[in-house]
Amino acid sequence: MAPAAPTCPSEGCGASAWPSPPRESGAACAGADEATCAGSSGAECTERALAAWSEAVDARGLECIAGLLADACALDDARACGFAGRLWLDGHGLVRDVARGLGMLVRACDGGVAVACTAAIRWIDDPHGGSADVPGAQSLRVRMDLDLGCASGQGDACYNAGLLFYNGRDGAPRDRARSSRVYERGCDLGDPRACNNLGDALAYGQGLKRDLPRAAAVYEKACHLGEALGCGNLGYSAEHGAGVPRDLERARALYRAACATRDPYGCLHAEMLAAEDAGAPREPPAVVSYWVRRCAAREARACAFVGILYEDGPDGFARDEAKSLQAMTRACELGNGHACEWPKAHPDE
Repeated sequence: MAPAAPTCPSEGCGASAWPSPPRESGAACAGADEATCAGSSGAECTERALAAWSEAVDARGLECIAGLLADACALDDARACGFAGRLWLDGHGLVRDVARGLGMLVRACDGGVAVACTAAIRWIDDPHGGSADVPGAQSLRVRMDLDLGCASGQGDACYNAGLLFYNGRDGAPRDRARSSRVYERGCDLGDPRACNNLGDALAYGQGLKRDLPRAAAVYEKACHLGEALGCGNLGYSAEHGAGVPRDLERARALYRAACATRDPYGCLHAEMLAAEDAGAPREPPAVVSYWVRRCAAREARACAFVGILYEDGPDGFARDEAKSLQAMTRACELGNGHACEWPKAHPDE
């Protein structure tokens, strides 16, 4: 068989974004039947494939390397996904497969490999690249832009990418674990909304192990960065002793601070605390049944309180955003202004 055309794993052989394959003795890959990671980690398997790549001389060797990289990609090594994606897109030594190659680049991009995002965007934008035949290519384009921005250090892009994975939109799978990781990066970059949503993930165990003290700390960071909902959530933590000592006075102050910026969550919680101070039930399950009965009697404020209770989780854990929105819609119909503002403050629920 004639030697395969030279292949490069990125934007040219001299590109610095991909590491140079190390040369190791005995790393040659003889054929596709050997393309398995054989119990090694994804990262270790990627290094094996790169070492073999440096010694590949024909299409059979490249086929084996592509198989190794695909196996490492399946083990969640993002670099492997990027390398494999370029091999199948370029079609050097392999049967070109645009859908498979683009899918692997997308997976690498989701894993934070910025150069894979750039490569995927280039292929999607190329009218002759074949991506026009890939279903949802333009939705992927939106997702790649956000992933690239996040990988490049833009906190707001991380927040928006987190929303895509949280809700499963624009070609992104609904993946709460991935959304939490993206929110965490956005929070590290100083985006207050990402911090607040990371706090929710920690408070409710959505894609992360439930950790109330850490959730409260992240809410506090969001609050200090100017996110009113973060202040309101920290107020809830203080009201119920969730990760911080129970402190009703601190909760009132935090709710008022959130409400001062017209945040409906903080305003409604401040009003509900005042109603409880005046004699309404304070502890579940009595508090839920009390306000549900008042809502059924067409009391607008009570319906809004029901919405808040389901937003938080009547038991402090099992939240129900659909029931929350339903109650808020009813409260708005009955004339509660804070409830009418709720969909604007929570557009992704």
